[in-house]
Amino acid sequence: MTKYNALKLQTLSQQEHRGGSLTQWFQCQVPDLNITTAYNLIYNASLLVDEGLGYAVGLDKIINTSHSSLCFRSPLAPKLEEEMSILWKKHQIFSRPAEKFLTY
Repeated sequence: MTKYNALKLQTLSQQEHRGGSLTQWFQCQVPDLNITTAYNLIYNASLLVDEGLGYAVGLDKIINTSHSSLCFRSPLAPKLEEEMSILWKKHQIFSRPAEKFLTY
């Protein structure tokens, strides 16, 4: 999906701020986007999408869509990449698999 196609859609977006990744990708300001709702959790957005309230922008495979009418479409073009972080409580004791994952 290109940014020109996406601009025409009613979009549910993570809480977008001025200068956020979507506005940079679209090369426009937040008021120029057709964002009807902001969400914090993609699962909640998926419920709104399932009810026909718009399209959500999110990471692929972050929610299970195998038993629903929802689907993920091909990546955005040009590619939109996001940096992600993992946070945990200070002095957390991790399981061995978690330690391996974090040191990988």
